[in-house]
Amino acid sequence: MSNIAFRMSLITLAITSGAAYANTLVLDTVEVKEKNTIIADDAKIQNLRELFANKTEVGVGGGSDSAQYLSIRSAGQNRVNLVVDNTETGTQLWYHQGRFQFDPVMMKNIRVDKGAGSASAGIGKTSGAIRAETVDAKDLLKEGNAFGARVGTTYNSNKGIRGNLSVYGYHQGLDVLATGSWVDNKNYKGGKGYINGVSKTNEAINTARQQANYLAKVGYDINENHHIGFSFRQEHYYGDSAERPEFAHWVSPGPIEDTQRTYNLNYTGTNLGFIRDLDANLFYIHLKDERLAYEQGQRNTNFIQGERVSQTHTKGANLNFTSPLFSEHLLKYGINLRNESVESQNQRRGSLKGESKKEYGLYLEAIWAIQKVTLTTGVRYDHFSLNTLGKPNSTKIHASEGKVNPSLNVIWDITSNLALKTKLNYASRSPALATANTITDNRANLAQVRGRRDVDSNLKPEQSRLAEVGFEWKHSGARLVASLFDEKVTNYYSGVTAPTITNLGNLRTRGYDAEASYEIAGLKVGVGASYSRATPEGFKLSGDVLDIVPKGRQWKTTLSYTFENPNLEIGYRGRYAEAKTFVITTRSGDERIRKAGYGVHDIYANLRLLKDDLSLDFAINNIGNKRYQSHSQRLHSHINPGRQYIIGANYRF
Repeated sequence: MSNIAFRMSLITLAITSGAAYANTLVLDTVEVKEKNTIIADDAKIQNLRELFANKTEVGVGGGSDSAQYLSIRSAGQNRVNLVVDNTETGTQLWYHQGRFQFDPVMMKNIRVDKGAGSASAGIGKTSGAIRAETVDAKDLLKEGNAFGARVGTTYNSNKGIRGNLSVYGYHQGLDVLATGSWVDNKNYKGGKGYINGVSKTNEAINTARQQANYLAKVGYDINENHHIGFSFRQEHYYGDSAERPEFAHWVSPGPIEDTQRTYNLNYTGTNLGFIRDLDANLFYIHLKDERLAYEQGQRNTNFIQGERVSQTHTKGANLNFTSPLFSEHLLKYGINLRNESVESQNQRRGSLKGESKKEYGLYLEAIWAIQKVTLTTGVRYDHFSLNTLGKPNSTKIHASEGKVNPSLNVIWDITSNLALKTKLNYASRSPALATANTITDNRANLAQVRGRRDVDSNLKPEQSRLAEVGFEWKHSGARLVASLFDEKVTNYYSGVTAPTITNLGNLRTRGYDAEASYEIAGLKVGVGASYSRATPEGFKLSGDVLDIVPKGRQWKTTLSYTFENPNLEIGYRGRYAEAKTFVITTRSGDERIRKAGYGVHDIYANLRLLKDDLSLDFAINNIGNKRYQSHSQRLHSHINPGRQYIIGANYRF
């Protein structure tokens, strides 16, 4: 019985955090880094594009750090969630830029959930999520030390530079950490044959961006069973940028500052009577877009005169419990709360409050250990209440609805080397709020303002159903993982720029993920593939990739060798995309689009010295100087970087 209970505790941890342990496989989760590896220690990783470069199921677009669109399978950024330390927001500042502001140097680990989540996944997890955890003092401290510091820098051949500094300590239950990072990226160069349409050079204009990011954490171990902590995290992007960062040649660049501040108070407790584990947090996320000296420009649909300031506000709370169930099983239950709103001001419209939304979710999930089978059954209820501005004189400005979503997961450990899994998850989400900048969208009249939307009186909650089967096989150093999935979204919502929030129809996404690897001594070899095809039912694709991202089949190949003395790893990574042809609907009718395929090759080296306290990194990305565009961006967006040399170092003392 004790072995079963121990096995169940590992499985519960896996489902809670998204990681896979022992001989079990969680198919909707892929770790970006191996367990116990800290993302922040890798100086080669500078942004989202490099962080997920070896993940075939995750796509990241080109452009500056403010422009990169992220997708999971065929789901665009508006249908994907980013959860950091159990905090998240579903609202964004401007739909013409990347939704996520994120600094890898602050992160301990990052995981990817694919498709609809189980009952305990959280509010609105219909299409996937990026889950990240920031570093703590205990993660960075050298063994036996109460205080420490880490300093790092990275330089790339496009004249981009990054620096970071952390100080931290742990003494008598009190842990403190302060981290700062600063980035100055210049416009990068495109691949072979690329010439921009403005300066007629190979420089990808409007891809420069600066950052100033901070993380402060303080925590206290009340005793071995209770911990309380508070954190403040800021991502600040600034400098001249195109008014619409996603576009390659948009005119009228000007100073734009985007700031995200996250405040998080958390508590964890164990051995609380019937409650084995309690994880709770309260958080507030504030996003701000400032364009204080922005001039009117040609084709500028916002006609900004002088300045515009837009903001989003997200308040939330999570209360998650785990209790033993009949000694051998586990019960998870809890509540999630979220309250979001947007506002904006400029000289023509003045100061306006925009859309707002309140949500809550309740869940119950049981994990049953039945010999070699782990059965997870769950049910979740989510409810939202939405208020919009509406068109002039409209009364169609409110919607309130709830939805019950069951989930079922089965893991069968056939042998110690082979596990089969199947799942059937249902999840629902509410409509995303109109982006903050569109509230003061100065079109010809108020009826055309994209931040003023009506609500269909027959609006129903969007619901996703994910059916997935797969397996994981291990033997000696060999590993093979594969899954087939079929996801259907019913009552699919219209996009954030539509004049009326309504249900368009259904969306069917089918595909597979597969990965094989072999490891012997210091040698590692791997290959992976991912394919997903999204088919609308009742509506047609648009050229926008905010919600649906048509992609060609994605491939990866990896090869690395690690020497013991010195501690040196050298490696190669290949990234490939097959061409994709599809039809979109435009104002002038249907149009056939083709996204070109590509193959890109990277090499890297990592050397650790001084008892691994000093880490030196070197990389050449896109060694063939290939001209290519990510499939996660729309067709007329930025080219991806050409050949780029990267050197970096981290020192911990």
